[in-house]
Amino acid sequence: MLYTSMILLCIGTIGNVLKFIIFAKIRSFRGNQCAYYLKISSITDTGVLVATLPFLVVDSVLGIKLVELSPIWCKIQLMFIYTCGLYSVFTMCCIALDQYLSTNHRQTWRQMSTIQLAQRLSYFNMSVAVFHGILFLIFANYGIGGCSIYNHIAQVYFTYFYYPILSGILPIIVSGTFSLLAYRNVRRIIRRQIPVVRRRLDRQMTALALSRVLCIIILGVPFLCYSLVDINSRNILQDPVEQAVLHLSATVVYSFMYLNYSINFYIFLIISPRFRHQVKNFVMKNPWHQMTRVCNRGIISPVNNQVIAPENNPGGGGGRASALESI
Repeated sequence: MLYTSMILLCIGTIGNVLKFIIFAKIRSFRGNQCAYYLKISSITDTGVLVATLPFLVVDSVLGIKLVELSPIWCKIQLMFIYTCGLYSVFTMCCIALDQYLSTNHRQTWRQMSTIQLAQRLSYFNMSVAVFHGILFLIFANYGIGGCSIYNHIAQVYFTYFYYPILSGILPIIVSGTFSLLAYRNVRRIIRRQIPVVRRRLDRQMTALALSRVLCIIILGVPFLCYSLVDINSRNILQDPVEQAVLHLSATVVYSFMYLNYSINFYIFLIISPRFRHQVKNFVMKNPWHQMTRVCNRGIISPVNNQVIAPENNPGGGGGRASALESI
């Protein structure tokens, strides 16, 4: 788990930072609601990775578990992880909904897709995610089975509503349905009188949304199933063989979950040639423009904005210039 945690932390942090910069700096993404959601999800995905993986590395190297040293840290860590994770899941539902509205053939529905609506939905998602994070802050504790929920009433809520519905069936149905509807709209978008740039952007964003939904379904559903088993077996699981099987399952399932928050940027690069081209141009041209701007500042006079000619070398510079002119 040591090397897996280090690799996922590095590639995940780098990918999420690059994803945020790309969607924030490239002109075609500015003012786009889907890009706004993806910028926020890059922050929450990084939050999940930073709140867990560095401490797994410390545990593997030094053998020190902070959750064993302080129950407060157990509460804070779970609150932060599940707040960011739930917010990221809700954000994917908003991305799918926005793509369905923005690609709809009805003009009134397209007009509903605005940056103001995206901001309001983001505030609502944050309030719901923070509320459930506070539940972890209140009821989480370190016990026989590790850092988890041991309160019976809280276990009932998380067993029958939070994991299967709020974090599972509901976001999968919403995001999957609206993503497929947006894909259908994009296939028909060529029949409408829409500028080519907007048409390409809608296709690109719909492809990114579909890929993100598939990642959540493939890599996130095993974690939800494991969490349901884990939260109901903390107090009753005594057989060492069953504990070993559960521990092995946890290692695989948590690796899938962390992978879900680490590979989004690279999945976007794989499935979208236009996104690859945009990233390549941004990475290659932006540093070059910065270098040329700095060099130009050094050779342009700050007084009258005129280029300062180099001084002639009295030891033969004039003869060299005349020789060049004759050539």
